[in-house]
Amino acid sequence: MVYRFSMIQGLAVLLLSASAAPAAAAAVEAAPAATPPPPATTSGTAPIEDPGTQSGMSGYGAPAADPDAMGGDLPLDPRMEAYEQFRALYDTARYAEALSFAQRVVELSETDSDRDYELPIAYNNLGATQFKLNDFAAAEANYRKSLEMLESSQGISSRRLITPLAGLGSAHAALDQHAIAAEYFDRALAVSRRAEGLFNLEQLPLIEQAASSRFAIGDYGGVEHERQYALRVLEQNYGYDDARTLPAALKLAEFYESLHEFQAARGLYLRVRDVAMQESGGYNVAAVRAMISICRTHRLQYTMDPESLGDDMPVRDPITGQYVGNMYRTQRVPVPQADRAGLKSAEQAVEILRDAVDPPKDLFAEALTELADWYQVTSRSVLALPLYAEASTLYAAGEFTGAGNPFVAPRMIYYRAPSSSQRSAASATNNVVIRSTVFNFVVTESGDTESIEVVSTDMADSQLSQARRALSRAIYSPRFVDGKPVATEDVQFTSEWHELQLPASASPSAPNSASGS
Repeated sequence: MVYRFSMIQGLAVLLLSASAAPAAAAAVEAAPAATPPPPATTSGTAPIEDPGTQSGMSGYGAPAADPDAMGGDLPLDPRMEAYEQFRALYDTARYAEALSFAQRVVELSETDSDRDYELPIAYNNLGATQFKLNDFAAAEANYRKSLEMLESSQGISSRRLITPLAGLGSAHAALDQHAIAAEYFDRALAVSRRAEGLFNLEQLPLIEQAASSRFAIGDYGGVEHERQYALRVLEQNYGYDDARTLPAALKLAEFYESLHEFQAARGLYLRVRDVAMQESGGYNVAAVRAMISICRTHRLQYTMDPESLGDDMPVRDPITGQYVGNMYRTQRVPVPQADRAGLKSAEQAVEILRDAVDPPKDLFAEALTELADWYQVTSRSVLALPLYAEASTLYAAGEFTGAGNPFVAPRMIYYRAPSSSQRSAASATNNVVIRSTVFNFVVTESGDTESIEVVSTDMADSQLSQARRALSRAIYSPRFVDGKPVATEDVQFTSEWHELQLPASASPSAPNSASGS
């Protein structure tokens, strides 16, 4: 599984409504956390609108005057009347209709005697509405107006700056300007920490958005810092072993797994498993998902980075008495330590779900598939196929069609490219040429490849031979029809070879420029 980040909705916008600060603070604390994985997109990045919180954001701003407190017979202020109409439309997601009222509130606030306080809020509301309508440039302009007014009247450390800073970050992220977005999120976080403390919970949505933008620009060190800080915030507020820390621990684990840092990811999955089981004392969805992830990281580490599974020196297995180590790493036989840990974790997950009353079908199917993948990738198809069959019936019976059902088409679960093909992949030079071959082949009922043919290639003969040999050793989970594995023809796979090209002057066949004429 490659983890992909998705942007979440951010901080609540200050709106023109008179409601109690405690309710507003609760709204911020309840802001949803992001799910794992992946890079930030133009959808879902708008700050959360909460028309019930003008004084909200844990005290960011003061309540507007309540017309009723001034006498029930007084006419409603035109600005408040426009706001109430805006709020009613926004609450029902009628953003296009709400836009004109948001603009009307801005116009009336510009002439208000208390414009320095009211007008930035009106700009925030207008910007949030425009964001909902995907008019990101206009939203950015209005958030900027709010920020400039607040900086001139409140200073650069006022907590009221958090909302326009978050809005600007969201607008730039939506415009795919993630480097700029990250700077605004950093400023908002700095203000939040000065105003509310280093480990305040209200900053978590901002941390999530900052991490997403940093992931989008490839700043993985920054992403790691943000994810670790979010976890630390929860630990400081709730304690290390509290179940409320698990979502942040899972996000950090999934981030590590997406970078193929399997050992770091597995350590966090183990923590999630232990805390979740301690919390429930038995069956727990979070614990089972962690067990599946523990098995998956063992399997992917064995497949992609087998050299990291054991020590360089062979060791004696305490059960069989045989020496294992480097001599097995080029074969499809896993290092015994990894085999026991990964296999046991998947078996435990399946056992728990079999004993549970009406477990989630998708979770059960995922656990069965992961256990079967482990058997399949270690050449034990006789054990894998019955589990695949059981999982396929769950997928077929549920709402798992198309891309969600892994058994509608063969799925590659084991492939090791020729080592020489990747040797120049990380070269810092620009002289790397990627050669490729498209293969067409059959995936059998047991998941093996046969009848391999070349569709197209620009590889040298020796490269092509090695690429064909690597594909012949690949393993698939087969396609299933009516609970039975079937062979699949015309499966295609593209093999790549990174070749370092020597400069013409360094080529042995190049003419010697120093030779005399």
